Amino acid sequence: MNLTVGNKAPPIIGTNLGGRFYSHDAQAGRPVALVALGVLEPDRVKAQLDRLEACRARLAQSGVDIVALLPFSVRYAAVVSEHAAGDLVIHINDGSGLDSLQTDGEPGLVVLDRGWRVVHTGAFGKETDLPALCGFLAPQLASEPSRVCAMNAPVLIVPNVLSPADCRALIAHFEASPHRPGVMASMQGDAAVAKLDESKKKRRDIELTVETPLHAEIVRVLGERLAPEIKRAFQFDVAFADRILLARYDDTGGYFRRHRDNAAAHTAFRDFAVSINLNTDAYEGGELLFPEYNDHRHSPPAGGALVFSASILHEAAPVTRGSRYVALSFLSGPGAEARLSQAA
Repeated sequence: MNLTVGNKAPPIIGTNLGGRFYSHDAQAGRPVALVALGVLEPDRVKAQLDRLEACRARLAQSGVDIVALLPFSVRYAAVVSEHAAGDLVIHINDGSGLDSLQTDGEPGLVVLDRGWRVVHTGAFGKETDLPALCGFLAPQLASEPSRVCAMNAPVLIVPNVLSPADCRALIAHFEASPHRPGVMASMQGDAAVAKLDESKKKRRDIELTVETPLHAEIVRVLGERLAPEIKRAFQFDVAFADRILLARYDDTGGYFRRHRDNAAAHTAFRDFAVSINLNTDAYEGGELLFPEYNDHRHSPPAGGALVFSASILHEAAPVTRGSRYVALSFLSGPGAEARLSQAA
């Protein structure tokens, strides 16, 4: 572990006492104080949990969570099961030893910002006043209130990629075509499969095939209008566009929960994701969020494209009124087609 201030903490995977899955991705978006209790004997764990529970409300007022880390072990089961704060304790399955971190013989304390970057390391000793410490760290933990945002780093918003006429034509094509529930790229054993899971993603999709004139038009504007902007902003040469989808999120519950677009082996060739709004005035909600960075809600103007790295955690907020139409694709650099063939 390299827990130098400014570095990313190692990923965490585990469960709380109720068996609910926990990961660093689920925590992203809120600062957190991690307290490693795996170095303590069981009879000392309960006292530390009582301390953490007592200051929990004060920390919550400043927007900081507390997570107590313990390894999966029967030696802690009796003590922890008696504690009321079932969501306070995370049993670590994979955390690169964070649960057993110690400083000067005391449980290790690591304070992370919303993007899982380290802002403080030290000991959680008898005199440690965690709310006061996090108050001192407030400049490093500060965040802006949530707001609708037209432009924001690390994403690139490019207006006028599609004309109003183009947008109307794509929406009309979508409504005139058979569409299906949106699926997600997944794995079944060693095979890549399309998985339907409406607890994670709910929208209607159609894929524009290469025989469709609209497909050629979108490829043209991606090459002529987006690729140069990506080169200028990110010093990246676009050489390949993955499949092109038209999608509709509507007020029956259209959303896409937080995810990364190139996390699986067969999607790792993706470098950038592209989302082009086809309308903006006929719905509410539906903004894109990037919880590792801020609470801003990104909503490009109609015909505007939002471009971001396929490795960034993101989500599409639920549409609460009307229907949001969007054109979607993924862009990659030279060699992407070969990597895609190898993955397949």
